[in-house]
Amino acid sequence: MPLDTVLLLDTSGSMAGRGMRELKRACEVFLDGVEETAKQTNLKENIAIVEFGAKAQLLQGLTNQYERCRQAVRLLKPSGRTPMFDGLMIALKEIITNGGVVTVAGRPLCPRVILMTDGQPTDDKGETTAARDQVLNAAKAFGPQGWKECKLPHPVPIACVGCGDCDPSLLDEIATVTKGMFVIVQNIEELSSFFKRQVLLIRFAAKFAQDMEQLRSRIALAAFLRELGERVEEAELDGLMQFLFAMLCLQTLAGDDDDDTSSGGDDPVIQGLPAHGSRVRRGPDWKWGNQDKSGCGTVIKHYKSGIVEVEWDHGGKNHYRYGAEGATDLQLVGEPRIARRIDEVKPGCKVIRGPDWQWANQDGGPGNIGVVYRIEDSGVSVRVRWPSGLRGVYRNGKDGKHDLNLANVSVQSSGALPAKTERLNISSQSPSKPEREGRFCWQWKDNSGSWRPYTIEQIDSMEGIYQKNPNATCKLDRDSYTYHIDFGKMEQQNIDTKAVRKIRRTHLNRDDFDLAIGIEQSLQLK
Repeated sequence: MPLDTVLLLDTSGSMAGRGMRELKRACEVFLDGVEETAKQTNLKENIAIVEFGAKAQLLQGLTNQYERCRQAVRLLKPSGRTPMFDGLMIALKEIITNGGVVTVAGRPLCPRVILMTDGQPTDDKGETTAARDQVLNAAKAFGPQGWKECKLPHPVPIACVGCGDCDPSLLDEIATVTKGMFVIVQNIEELSSFFKRQVLLIRFAAKFAQDMEQLRSRIALAAFLRELGERVEEAELDGLMQFLFAMLCLQTLAGDDDDDTSSGGDDPVIQGLPAHGSRVRRGPDWKWGNQDKSGCGTVIKHYKSGIVEVEWDHGGKNHYRYGAEGATDLQLVGEPRIARRIDEVKPGCKVIRGPDWQWANQDGGPGNIGVVYRIEDSGVSVRVRWPSGLRGVYRNGKDGKHDLNLANVSVQSSGALPAKTERLNISSQSPSKPEREGRFCWQWKDNSGSWRPYTIEQIDSMEGIYQKNPNATCKLDRDSYTYHIDFGKMEQQNIDTKAVRKIRRTHLNRDDFDLAIGIEQSLQLK
């Protein structure tokens, strides 16, 4: 069975002229690439074309007759408003009626939607606010929250590419609720590059279908794209990796039985919320009395947009606002939880691979430190988030096996690699210590919503300039690109691609600063 892809294309009046020409060219590049992939590999692809403009309609149902798809693209004409909701509903119907799940090396590879728009959604009255809500509700039907009810074969991620006067926050939310990806192209000419990389992502999946370790490797994907002449910024690379994981139905990585996407995805990642395992204390808008007993807690779940679930160290749990209602009940702190033995591990404890580890490099390699964020099966299984952001369920006594060891305890079992111990400052349990002993860290925000630190040298240079003039500008080089930094706007701009990212200046205690830099360095290893 071929892979199913729906191209959901904005053909509203604002796409007239150059926009429509570039969209057609990008679709041609995509179809040429899909056809070439089918010739090179055993992975064929069915394509459907849906437009939303003066009409929202299915121009071509799912087919591997690519000339039919080309003909449908050639007939695209821009006019009318932007009925994105109707387009999503047509795409959903086509996948339900004619779509399916292809198997790659015993793993399901689910359908995908590629959504391109240059405008804001409108309803039949030309209203945008109501249309926006409709679109988000429609998007949820594709993702972990709604796929079963809609009788989809599996959750379907949506890759969103926006340009012009699009609503970036809406596209970001669509990508979030469907576990897809989101990219803004500053110039319409960049559409072809985006569509080409979508082709290469599937070619990568086909090439490494028998090697799940490579298939899950960000470094392997980057090397694969470089070999084919594609230079991809870190943020888009992260998005491509996340999108591929969603298509492969991979949520947790520790063994096939632990994937919970198939059960509806009860462990979602919501952008803008503290990462699973983050340590917190009561924050500026706290109004919940002594629920925390004036202690620390750990983020154990993203409940919904703007709200997290926290387990306090005293054992109590509850939901708290982190953006909802414009309030922040919590503040992040760098106070790791300490356990004496691995069988006493709790949410917030730091761990490394242990004596019975059998999960290849899911942790990013020997010595990488993860954080426990949930205890399951009466304590014999734990959920861990690794520095890369990947998460998994691991044995902590289940079947007599221990996949993990404490990060602050050396591994003693024979044949095990020496453990990388974390520098723990026990005195940091006092909330005033991290502030006095820490330092400022400059970070930039990638497409997945994660904050990534600059290098130590760049941080020192940026801090020096900022101290002299908080509204200054400067330039820095990273990964063969030059970036313009505007401290007044708190933005960085890629000089070549014109892509703009948010930056921030945040205070971290010394341990968290070193850990953040170490994680980023591990991601950069080639």
